[in-house]
Amino acid sequence: MLKKKLLISLVIIQGILIVIGIITIIFGVFYKMSNHNNSSKSVNKNIDLSNIYLINENLYQQKLVDDNKIIFQIIDIESNKILKEIIFEKN
Repeated sequence: MLKKKLLISLVIIQGILIVIGIITIIFGVFYKMSNHNNSSKSVNKNIDLSNIYLINENLYQQKLVDDNKIIFQIIDIESNKILKEIIFEKN
């Protein structure tokens, strides 16, 4: 009788852990998808070549001038993703 209760409780605990694992995997997939959508900012297509500076063999810097803002972007060459962005506002 004691062995039967122990086995039933182990099966229940195993089932709960499997359900928790499946929920964790689902949340991980949705988090990865939402994180990928946020981090995939594309680089401006209209690039003025006089405002691009090579930092090293993997990174370059792009300078964009808007009406009231100057934006410096550090971009990865291979993935073309913006790694760092610094914004200065004009007075």
